[in-house]
Amino acid sequence: MAFWTGRPVLVTGGAGFIGSHLVEDLVAAGARVTVADNLERGRLENLREVEKNLRFVQADLRDPEACRRVCAGQEIVLNLAAKVAGIEYNREHPSEMFEANLLLQQHVLRAAAGAGVGRFLQVSTACVYPHDALVPTPESEGHRGEPEPTNSGYGWAKRMGELLAAWQARDRGMEVAIVRPFNAYGPRDDYDPRTSHVLPALVKKIMDRENPVRVWGSGNQTRVFVHARDFARGILLVAERYAKADPVNVGHDEEISIRALVALVQRLTGSRSEVLYDVTKPEGHARRAADVTKLREVTGGFVPRVSLEDGVREMIAGYEGHRPAAVP
Repeated sequence: MAFWTGRPVLVTGGAGFIGSHLVEDLVAAGARVTVADNLERGRLENLREVEKNLRFVQADLRDPEACRRVCAGQEIVLNLAAKVAGIEYNREHPSEMFEANLLLQQHVLRAAAGAGVGRFLQVSTACVYPHDALVPTPESEGHRGEPEPTNSGYGWAKRMGELLAAWQARDRGMEVAIVRPFNAYGPRDDYDPRTSHVLPALVKKIMDRENPVRVWGSGNQTRVFVHARDFARGILLVAERYAKADPVNVGHDEEISIRALVALVQRLTGSRSEVLYDVTKPEGHARRAADVTKLREVTGGFVPRVSLEDGVREMIAGYEGHRPAAVP
Protein backbone atom coordinates (compact mmCIF):
# COMPACT_ATOMS: atom_id res chain seq x y z
CA MET A 1 0.00 0.00 0.00
CA ALA A 2 3.06 2.28 -0.17
CA PHE A 3 1.73 3.56 -3.51
CA TRP A 4 -0.87 5.67 -1.67
CA THR A 5 1.40 7.26 0.95
CA GLY A 6 1.25 11.05 0.88
CA ARG A 7 -0.90 11.24 -2.25
CA PRO A 8 -3.96 13.55 -2.32
CA VAL A 9 -6.89 11.21 -3.06
CA LEU A 10 -10.55 12.13 -3.53
CA VAL A 11 -13.13 9.44 -2.78
CA THR A 12 -16.59 10.33 -4.07
CA GLY A 13 -19.34 8.48 -2.22
CA GLY A 14 -16.77 7.88 0.50
CA ALA A 15 -19.29 7.99 3.36
CA GLY A 16 -21.20 5.09 1.87
CA PHE A 17 -21.19 1.36 2.50
CA ILE A 18 -18.19 0.38 0.34
CA GLY A 19 -16.63 3.83 0.19
CA SER A 20 -16.16 4.12 3.94
CA HIS A 21 -14.23 0.85 4.11
CA LEU A 22 -12.06 2.00 1.22
CA VAL A 23 -11.43 5.35 2.96
CA GLU A 24 -10.28 3.51 6.10
CA ASP A 25 -7.74 1.56 4.03
CA LEU A 26 -6.48 4.75 2.35
CA VAL A 27 -6.04 6.52 5.69
CA ALA A 28 -4.16 3.50 7.02
CA ALA A 29 -1.92 3.65 3.92
CA GLY A 30 -1.05 7.28 4.60
CA ALA A 31 -3.01 8.95 1.79
CA ARG A 32 -4.24 12.54 2.12
CA VAL A 33 -7.94 11.76 1.80
CA THR A 34 -10.83 13.99 0.81
CA VAL A 35 -14.33 12.49 0.93
CA ALA A 36 -17.17 14.03 -1.10
CA ASP A 37 -20.67 12.72 -0.42
CA ASN A 38 -24.18 14.18 -0.46
CA LEU A 39 -25.17 11.93 2.49
CA GLU A 40 -28.26 10.70 0.65
CA ARG A 41 -27.23 7.15 1.51
CA GLY A 42 -23.83 7.69 3.08
CA ARG A 43 -23.49 8.51 6.77
CA LEU A 44 -20.84 10.46 8.65
CA GLU A 45 -21.06 7.74 11.31
CA ASN A 46 -19.41 5.39 8.79
CA LEU A 47 -16.27 7.56 8.92
CA ARG A 48 -16.17 7.94 12.68
CA GLU A 49 -12.96 5.92 13.15
CA VAL A 50 -10.97 8.04 10.66
CA GLU A 51 -12.76 11.39 10.65
CA LYS A 52 -9.78 13.23 12.16
CA ASN A 53 -7.55 12.04 9.34
CA LEU A 54 -9.54 13.25 6.34
CA ARG A 55 -11.32 16.24 4.85
CA PHE A 56 -15.06 15.84 4.34
CA VAL A 57 -17.07 17.88 1.83
CA GLN A 58 -20.83 17.52 1.58
CA ALA A 59 -21.56 17.96 -2.11
CA ASP A 60 -24.12 17.01 -4.74
CA LEU A 61 -21.89 15.65 -7.49
CA ARG A 62 -24.65 15.94 -10.08
CA ASP A 63 -23.63 19.62 -10.02
CA PRO A 64 -20.61 20.30 -12.30
CA GLU A 65 -19.37 23.16 -10.14
CA ALA A 66 -19.36 20.98 -7.03
CA CYS A 67 -17.29 18.42 -8.94
CA ARG A 68 -14.78 21.06 -10.00
CA ARG A 69 -14.36 22.23 -6.40
CA VAL A 70 -13.67 18.80 -4.93
CA CYS A 71 -11.39 17.64 -7.78
CA ALA A 72 -9.10 20.68 -7.53
CA GLY A 73 -5.66 19.73 -6.23
CA GLN A 74 -6.28 15.97 -6.31
CA GLU A 75 -3.78 13.51 -7.75
CA ILE A 76 -6.12 10.51 -7.74
CA VAL A 77 -9.94 10.33 -7.88
CA LEU A 78 -11.79 7.17 -6.88
CA ASN A 79 -15.36 7.60 -8.15
CA LEU A 80 -17.69 5.49 -6.03
CA ALA A 81 -20.55 8.00 -6.14
CA ALA A 82 -23.69 6.34 -7.46
CA LYS A 83 -27.43 6.15 -7.02
CA VAL A 84 -27.97 2.57 -5.94
CA ALA A 85 -31.18 0.71 -5.12
CA GLY A 86 -32.68 -2.76 -4.94
CA ILE A 87 -34.11 -4.73 -7.82
CA GLU A 88 -37.71 -3.52 -7.45
CA TYR A 89 -36.76 0.16 -7.35
CA ASN A 90 -34.40 -0.30 -10.31
CA ARG A 91 -37.13 -2.01 -12.30
CA GLU A 92 -39.72 0.69 -11.59
CA HIS A 93 -37.46 3.75 -12.03
CA PRO A 94 -35.11 3.06 -14.96
CA SER A 95 -35.03 6.66 -16.23
CA GLU A 96 -34.16 8.02 -12.79
CA MET A 97 -31.42 5.44 -12.28
CA PHE A 98 -30.01 6.07 -15.75
CA GLU A 99 -29.96 9.85 -15.55
CA ALA A 100 -28.63 10.15 -12.00
CA ASN A 101 -25.79 7.69 -12.55
CA LEU A 102 -24.86 9.12 -15.92
CA LEU A 103 -24.52 12.58 -14.38
CA LEU A 104 -22.47 11.31 -11.44
CA GLN A 105 -20.02 9.73 -13.85
CA GLN A 106 -19.94 12.42 -16.52
CA HIS A 107 -19.45 15.44 -14.26
CA VAL A 108 -16.85 13.84 -11.99
CA LEU A 109 -14.85 12.55 -14.97
CA ARG A 110 -14.91 15.91 -16.72
CA ALA A 111 -13.92 17.78 -13.57
CA ALA A 112 -11.08 15.36 -12.83
CA ALA A 113 -9.69 15.67 -16.35
CA GLY A 114 -9.99 19.47 -16.20
CA ALA A 115 -8.16 19.57 -12.87
CA GLY A 116 -5.24 17.56 -14.23
CA VAL A 117 -5.93 14.50 -12.08
CA GLY A 118 -3.41 11.83 -13.03
CA ARG A 119 -5.38 8.70 -12.21
CA PHE A 120 -9.10 7.96 -12.04
CA LEU A 121 -11.03 4.91 -10.87
CA GLN A 122 -14.47 4.36 -12.37
CA VAL A 123 -16.65 1.97 -10.37
CA SER A 124 -19.05 0.18 -12.71
CA THR A 125 -21.26 -2.82 -11.86
CA ALA A 126 -22.00 -6.44 -12.69
CA CYS A 127 -25.39 -5.13 -13.88
CA VAL A 128 -23.76 -4.26 -17.22
CA TYR A 129 -23.87 -7.95 -18.14
CA PRO A 130 -26.72 -9.38 -20.25
CA HIS A 131 -29.29 -11.80 -18.89
CA ASP A 132 -27.74 -14.69 -20.84
CA ALA A 133 -24.12 -13.96 -19.90
CA LEU A 134 -21.71 -16.84 -19.53
CA VAL A 135 -21.24 -17.98 -15.91
CA PRO A 136 -18.69 -17.45 -14.43
CA THR A 137 -18.85 -14.20 -16.37
CA PRO A 138 -15.75 -12.86 -18.12
CA GLU A 139 -15.32 -9.13 -18.71
CA SER A 140 -15.76 -9.65 -22.47
CA GLU A 141 -19.51 -10.15 -21.90
CA GLY A 142 -19.91 -6.58 -20.69
CA HIS A 143 -20.69 -4.98 -24.06
CA ARG A 144 -22.70 -7.80 -25.61
CA GLY A 145 -26.45 -7.50 -25.94
CA GLU A 146 -28.33 -5.43 -23.36
CA PRO A 147 -27.94 -5.26 -19.57
CA GLU A 148 -30.18 -7.58 -17.55
CA PRO A 149 -33.65 -5.96 -17.88
CA THR A 150 -34.63 -5.61 -14.21
CA ASN A 151 -31.63 -3.29 -13.75
CA SER A 152 -31.62 -1.79 -17.24
CA GLY A 153 -31.44 1.93 -16.37
CA TYR A 154 -28.62 1.40 -13.89
CA GLY A 155 -26.83 -1.07 -16.14
CA TRP A 156 -26.96 1.17 -19.21
CA ALA A 157 -25.70 4.17 -17.23
CA LYS A 158 -22.74 2.19 -15.97
CA ARG A 159 -21.95 0.91 -19.47
CA MET A 160 -21.91 4.50 -20.68
CA GLY A 161 -19.69 5.47 -17.75
CA GLU A 162 -17.15 2.82 -18.72
CA LEU A 163 -17.04 4.09 -22.29
CA LEU A 164 -16.75 7.71 -21.20
CA ALA A 165 -13.90 6.86 -18.81
CA ALA A 166 -12.04 4.98 -21.55
CA TRP A 167 -12.49 7.88 -23.98
CA GLN A 168 -11.25 10.37 -21.39
CA ALA A 169 -8.17 8.22 -20.95
CA ARG A 170 -7.56 8.25 -24.70
CA ASP A 171 -8.38 11.91 -25.33
CA ARG A 172 -6.95 13.54 -22.19
CA GLY A 173 -4.12 11.21 -21.23
CA MET A 174 -5.58 10.47 -17.80
CA GLU A 175 -4.84 7.01 -16.41
CA VAL A 176 -8.13 5.18 -15.82
CA ALA A 177 -8.99 1.98 -13.95
CA ILE A 178 -12.45 0.40 -14.25
CA VAL A 179 -13.89 -2.16 -11.84
CA ARG A 180 -17.12 -4.16 -12.04
CA PRO A 181 -18.13 -5.19 -8.51
CA PHE A 182 -20.36 -8.18 -7.85
CA ASN A 183 -22.64 -8.47 -4.80
CA ALA A 184 -21.13 -6.75 -1.76
CA TYR A 185 -22.31 -7.17 1.82
CA GLY A 186 -21.14 -6.49 5.34
CA PRO A 187 -21.16 -3.84 8.08
CA ARG A 188 -22.81 -0.50 7.18
CA ASP A 189 -25.00 -2.14 4.53
CA ASP A 190 -28.40 -0.69 3.62
CA TYR A 191 -31.35 -2.30 5.43
CA ASP A 192 -34.06 -0.06 3.98
CA PRO A 193 -36.54 -2.49 2.35
CA ARG A 194 -37.17 -0.02 -0.49
CA THR A 195 -33.55 0.09 -1.62
CA SER A 196 -31.61 -2.80 -0.04
CA HIS A 197 -30.14 -5.80 -1.79
CA VAL A 198 -30.87 -9.45 -1.15
CA LEU A 199 -28.61 -10.28 1.80
CA PRO A 200 -29.32 -7.27 4.07
CA ALA A 201 -33.01 -7.55 3.16
CA LEU A 202 -32.99 -11.19 4.20
CA VAL A 203 -31.12 -10.51 7.45
CA LYS A 204 -33.62 -7.78 8.31
CA LYS A 205 -36.65 -9.96 7.65
CA ILE A 206 -35.34 -12.83 9.74
CA MET A 207 -33.99 -10.65 12.55
CA ASP A 208 -37.29 -8.75 12.68
CA ARG A 209 -39.00 -12.13 13.18
CA GLU A 210 -41.17 -11.94 10.07
CA ASN A 211 -43.20 -15.11 9.64
CA PRO A 212 -43.47 -16.14 6.92
CA VAL A 213 -40.26 -14.79 5.43
CA ARG A 214 -41.09 -13.80 1.85
CA VAL A 215 -38.26 -14.19 -0.65
CA TRP A 216 -38.44 -12.93 -4.21
CA GLY A 217 -38.12 -15.51 -6.96
CA SER A 218 -37.75 -19.26 -6.84
CA GLY A 219 -34.75 -19.28 -4.53
CA ASN A 220 -32.85 -21.30 -7.10
CA GLN A 221 -31.05 -18.25 -8.48
CA THR A 222 -27.38 -18.11 -7.47
CA ARG A 223 -25.15 -15.22 -6.45
CA VAL A 224 -21.66 -14.60 -5.14
CA PHE A 225 -21.15 -12.38 -2.11
CA VAL A 226 -17.96 -10.50 -1.28
CA HIS A 227 -17.41 -8.79 2.05
CA ALA A 228 -17.06 -5.00 1.96
CA ARG A 229 -13.53 -5.09 3.40
CA ASP A 230 -12.46 -7.49 0.65
CA PHE A 231 -14.11 -5.27 -1.95
CA ALA A 232 -12.19 -2.24 -0.71
CA ARG A 233 -8.92 -4.14 -0.88
CA GLY A 234 -9.62 -5.46 -4.38
CA ILE A 235 -10.68 -2.06 -5.71
CA LEU A 236 -7.55 -0.36 -4.39
CA LEU A 237 -5.32 -3.05 -5.88
CA VAL A 238 -6.87 -2.58 -9.33
CA ALA A 239 -6.63 1.21 -9.06
CA GLU A 240 -2.96 0.93 -8.14
CA ARG A 241 -1.83 -1.79 -10.55
CA TYR A 242 -4.09 -1.74 -13.60
CA ALA A 243 -5.04 1.76 -14.78
CA LYS A 244 -5.59 0.55 -18.34
CA ALA A 245 -9.20 1.63 -19.05
CA ASP A 246 -9.95 -2.09 -19.26
CA PRO A 247 -12.75 -3.35 -16.97
CA VAL A 248 -11.92 -5.85 -14.23
CA ASN A 249 -14.44 -7.92 -12.27
CA VAL A 250 -14.13 -7.63 -8.49
CA GLY A 251 -15.76 -10.65 -6.91
CA HIS A 252 -15.22 -14.39 -6.89
CA ASP A 253 -16.64 -17.53 -8.46
CA GLU A 254 -18.07 -19.32 -5.40
CA GLU A 255 -21.83 -19.34 -6.04
CA ILE A 256 -24.54 -19.90 -3.46
CA SER A 257 -28.25 -20.29 -4.18
CA ILE A 258 -30.68 -17.95 -2.46
CA ARG A 259 -32.29 -21.00 -0.84
CA ALA A 260 -28.95 -21.97 0.66
CA LEU A 261 -28.38 -18.37 1.75
CA VAL A 262 -31.75 -18.34 3.53
CA ALA A 263 -30.84 -21.59 5.27
CA LEU A 264 -27.49 -20.11 6.36
CA VAL A 265 -29.08 -17.00 7.88
CA GLN A 266 -31.75 -19.09 9.61
CA ARG A 267 -29.14 -21.44 11.05
CA LEU A 268 -27.00 -18.57 12.37
CA THR A 269 -30.01 -16.81 13.92
CA GLY A 270 -31.88 -19.88 15.13
CA SER A 271 -34.92 -18.80 13.11
CA ARG A 272 -37.68 -21.33 12.46
CA SER A 273 -39.92 -19.02 10.42
CA GLU A 274 -41.66 -20.40 7.37
CA VAL A 275 -40.10 -19.30 4.07
CA LEU A 276 -42.29 -18.45 1.08
CA TYR A 277 -40.68 -18.04 -2.36
CA ASP A 278 -42.68 -15.56 -4.42
CA VAL A 279 -42.22 -16.51 -8.08
CA THR A 280 -44.41 -13.58 -9.18
CA LYS A 281 -41.54 -11.28 -8.22
CA PRO A 282 -38.40 -10.76 -10.35
CA GLU A 283 -35.27 -12.66 -9.42
CA GLY A 284 -32.81 -11.16 -11.92
CA HIS A 285 -30.05 -13.36 -13.34
CA ALA A 286 -30.58 -17.10 -12.90
CA ARG A 287 -26.88 -17.30 -12.05
CA ARG A 288 -24.34 -14.62 -11.29
CA ALA A 289 -20.68 -15.32 -10.60
CA ALA A 290 -17.52 -13.54 -11.66
CA ASP A 291 -14.74 -14.89 -13.79
CA VAL A 292 -11.86 -13.56 -11.71
CA THR A 293 -9.00 -14.69 -13.94
CA LYS A 294 -8.09 -11.11 -14.91
CA LEU A 295 -8.52 -9.85 -11.33
CA ARG A 296 -6.01 -12.36 -10.02
CA GLU A 297 -3.58 -11.65 -12.85
CA VAL A 298 -3.52 -7.87 -12.43
CA THR A 299 -3.50 -7.82 -8.61
CA GLY A 300 -0.97 -10.56 -7.98
CA GLY A 301 -3.48 -13.17 -6.86
CA PHE A 302 -6.28 -11.34 -5.02
CA VAL A 303 -8.58 -13.72 -3.13
CA PRO A 304 -11.33 -12.60 -0.71
CA ARG A 305 -10.38 -13.32 2.90
CA VAL A 306 -13.72 -13.15 4.75
CA SER A 307 -15.86 -16.29 4.47
CA LEU A 308 -19.55 -15.87 3.78
CA GLU A 309 -20.48 -17.52 7.08
CA ASP A 310 -18.21 -15.23 9.07
CA GLY A 311 -19.46 -12.18 7.18
CA VAL A 312 -23.12 -13.05 7.70
CA ARG A 313 -22.47 -13.69 11.38
CA GLU A 314 -20.93 -10.21 11.59
CA MET A 315 -23.99 -8.67 9.90
CA ILE A 316 -26.32 -10.44 12.32
CA ALA A 317 -24.34 -9.20 15.32
CA GLY A 318 -24.37 -5.67 13.93
CA TYR A 319 -28.11 -5.73 13.34
CA GLU A 320 -28.95 -7.17 16.75
CA GLY A 321 -29.52 -3.76 18.31
CA HIS A 322 -32.02 -2.80 15.59
CA ARG A 323 -34.46 -5.67 16.19
CA PRO A 324 -37.89 -4.69 17.43
CA ALA A 325 -38.87 -5.92 20.87
CA ALA A 326 -40.69 -9.23 20.99
CA VAL A 327 -44.48 -9.01 21.06
CA PRO A 328 -45.87 -10.37 24.37
